[in-house]
Amino acid sequence: MAPIPLCLLLLCALPLCVPVWGGHGKGVDEEYGWSVQRVPLILDRHTVHLRTPTFGGKTEGAGGDKEAGGGIECQSALPPPDWAALESMLGYETVYENGTRTQTDVTLQGLNDTTSHTPLPKTSHTRRKRQVYGEDGRFVISDSHFTTSYPFSTAVRLSTGCSGVQVSDKHILTAAHCVHDGKDYLQGVRRLKVGVLQFKSKRGWIHTGDRTNAVSHGYDYALLELKRPIKQKHMKLGLLAAAKPLPLGRIHFSGFDNEPEGGQTEGEREKVVYRFCSVTEESDDLLYQHCDAQQGASGAGVYIRLRQEVEGSNKGKWQRKVIGVFSGHRWVDGDGGGGEQRDYNMAVRITPPKYAQICHWIHGDPSMCREA
Repeated sequence: MAPIPLCLLLLCALPLCVPVWGGHGKGVDEEYGWSVQRVPLILDRHTVHLRTPTFGGKTEGAGGDKEAGGGIECQSALPPPDWAALESMLGYETVYENGTRTQTDVTLQGLNDTTSHTPLPKTSHTRRKRQVYGEDGRFVISDSHFTTSYPFSTAVRLSTGCSGVQVSDKHILTAAHCVHDGKDYLQGVRRLKVGVLQFKSKRGWIHTGDRTNAVSHGYDYALLELKRPIKQKHMKLGLLAAAKPLPLGRIHFSGFDNEPEGGQTEGEREKVVYRFCSVTEESDDLLYQHCDAQQGASGAGVYIRLRQEVEGSNKGKWQRKVIGVFSGHRWVDGDGGGGEQRDYNMAVRITPPKYAQICHWIHGDPSMCREA
C-alpha cells in the first residue's frame, strides 16, 4: 500500500509579547513574502474499496501519542524518487464514518522537472522520547483571552492524545501517526473527536470523519473532516520556494503537550503550549530543529509569518500560514550513513505536491488547487 500520506509562564502583557507570537521586527526580511506559486495538479485516477479496518492500532506514551518511528538517514545522501514513486507516495486512503475505506491512486501533472524531492528515509536507530533541549523555551498560554484568539485558537487537541491545526472551517491537519500506526488505524480513531478551546465551556469536542494515509517519515500527515464546521478564523496552508531558506530560519507552533509519566492534570492538558525556534537543517521534505516539545505536540501545525505580496506594490498584510506538521523526535545519521548521529525534533514540510494533495482533500476539486 502506498505511504499514507518545564514550562515558562507568560508574564508580560500582549503588546510587549507581539514579536513572540510569530511576528518579525520592522525591517527584518522585508523582501521575503508570500508569493503566488503554481503547484502541480493531482487527479484521482482510480479508487477501490478496501476491507473494513479493525481499528486495532496501538498507541504509546502519555495521552496516547505515539512516536512516528526510529532514526533516519540524512536525506541529502539519498537519491530523489522517480515520477512513478512520487505518484505512489501521493496516493491516499480514506476511511469514512461508517468504518468503510477506499484507496485512491493519483496522476501527477505539471510538476516542475527542476524541483527536487527527497525520498522516504530509512529506519536506522531505535526510538527515543522527543526532547526538551537545554533550558525549556515553551510558553504556556493559559489566559482564555489568548487561547481563544487567533493564532492560538487554531490549535486543537485530538482524543487520541495528539494536536492538530484547523486549516478550513471543517478540516484539521495533523500527523498521520496520530491516527494510524503503519499497520492499522488506532483503537481510538473509530470514535475520534477534536477538541476546540472555547470561552466558558473550555472545550467543545467535535466528532470527525477521517482521511488519512499510512505513516512514513516525509509523509507523516493526515486530514480530518469534521461533521460540522468550526466558525472561527483558521490557518491557511502556505508554500515556500525550496530554493530559498526559511526567513530568519525560524518556525512557530502551538499544541497540547503532555508531560511524561502522567505529570499533568486534565486542567493542565487543556492549556495551549506555544514555542518558536530556529531550524537547524532543511531538506525538501523535512525541517530539522530543536523546538522544545513533549508528547501530545505531534500533529501541531508549523507556521511562519510573512507579508502577502501584492502585485505592483511593496506592501502587503502580514499573514501566518502553515508550512509543515510537527512529527516528533528522530536520530539522523550523517551523510552516507557512516557519520555521527544527531537528534532533532522534526517537522514534515509541505511541498508543492503535498500542498496540491491536501488542498484537493479539502476542496474535492483539483482545479481549485493550482496556485498557493
